[in-house]
Amino acid sequence: MLVVMVVVCVAVVMVRQAGQGVWGNGKGTIEAGRVGRLAGQEEDTGDPLGRLVVLVREFETFDNDVGETVTSVLRACGGLCRAAVVSDQVVYPPLVLPPRVPSVVLTPDLLRPRPNIHHLLSGARHVLLLPDGARCSSSAQLRDLVHLLEGGDAQVVAVGVGGTPLTCHRYTLQVAAWTLTVAPAPQSEACDAVSGRAALLLHTKDLLALTHPMARPLPLSIGVQGAARGWKVHVGRGGLLGEGRQLFSTEHLRWKKEGLEEERRRALYESLGIKKVVSSGGDVHWYGCTRTTPRCFPTVVQDTPQYLHLGRWTPPCCLEGLRATARHVFQVLKGCRARWWLEGGTLLGAVRSGDIIPWDYDVDIGIYAADVERCPAIKAARWQTLEDGEGFVWQRAPDGNFFQVHFSTANHLHVDIFPFTPHGGTMTRDGAWSTGHRQDVDFPEHFLRPLAAVTFAGVLASAPNNVRDFLELKFGPGVIETPQYPNPDLPLPHNLTALLHT
Repeated sequence: MLVVMVVVCVAVVMVRQAGQGVWGNGKGTIEAGRVGRLAGQEEDTGDPLGRLVVLVREFETFDNDVGETVTSVLRACGGLCRAAVVSDQVVYPPLVLPPRVPSVVLTPDLLRPRPNIHHLLSGARHVLLLPDGARCSSSAQLRDLVHLLEGGDAQVVAVGVGGTPLTCHRYTLQVAAWTLTVAPAPQSEACDAVSGRAALLLHTKDLLALTHPMARPLPLSIGVQGAARGWKVHVGRGGLLGEGRQLFSTEHLRWKKEGLEEERRRALYESLGIKKVVSSGGDVHWYGCTRTTPRCFPTVVQDTPQYLHLGRWTPPCCLEGLRATARHVFQVLKGCRARWWLEGGTLLGAVRSGDIIPWDYDVDIGIYAADVERCPAIKAARWQTLEDGEGFVWQRAPDGNFFQVHFSTANHLHVDIFPFTPHGGTMTRDGAWSTGHRQDVDFPEHFLRPLAAVTFAGVLASAPNNVRDFLELKFGPGVIETPQYPNPDLPLPHNLTALLHT
């Protein structure tokens, strides 16, 4: 009988530990769905704290005050609210949490399923996202936050932690251009987003409607996602939350924390499709491709890049790489005294805006075939791939009788150089036209006698004379005033059609 009892006890322990994948804390395992009380069984006391869930998401495993933070808020709400701690991975060293407060792990593994955030927040009307180290002094403080949210037009109420006030921002989010522009909003209580140590209160339904509700850093994540939905953040100027013990007190801990924050910021921007951030001071921060990484899109099919199918234009980092490559090629061609000019869609972009068409993926240049002999880089590229002294790569195109200059060995953003030969006053391509593009046609040489100049990518570039006639010969009447995507018959997301005329 004793042996049987021991076996049963061991079996129970093993079962409980196996279930710890999603829910667990330093004092044992919590069943899924239990956070203070059983989820979905809140007492309808009429007190807003009875339908409040507090989530501690912003903390570091190597230095934190999570246990006391949770204890503080549970004490303040008098046992009416629920609380949970949310992390990407199993927290180590383990957290010591109050009883019945779960530690929710977002990342699944072989034996641990992905948690159901909707179930975690079942029955809750409000969610308070509380940063580590915050201290709540009373239930009145929490009720005031709820009343601010319920009584105003904002979707988020933000309140600072400790003595440092929050900074209010205006966000301009250009989704198609992959760009976020941040501007200050001083002395305002209605912001698009805040920065600083902030506790954020939202309606549960709003939080769950976000595509990345638990993405860190939370103030930035909710600010960007909220800006895309027209949300506003009300900044509570009074009633700052208190602060617990000092965290990250050494230079090494601060360095470690800052490195992790930058990693999270990059991961967040990648997941939200943001590749360029213009700060309030005008500085530009890039989160896309570089010379040491591949470009942001794969091989183009049917003349329609992948990003158009996503409802986006050319990523701004790719446009920067194309501009840099084009300016380099211009310098080389000028240096060898070649006769060259902007071609096709590149010329069209120069005439319309002095830049690359916002959805284009390469730069096209024409050159007199006889002048190829004057340019050592192009001449050498006939037989071999050449990386020049500035890291640009010259090669003969694998699928045609023309040349390409790549941004780098890793990043294949490129400029196409098409040789043309005059025959009886008509400029013809060396080799048959094989691209299938409407604009790839022969044209009279008089458009190049003399060459003109246009502004392109911040510099002057050679161009045909009578450029309107040249472009209408290539594309058709009214092409300058009537933009269209490269494959008009291909269905694209509806937002792109509207953007053509903005």
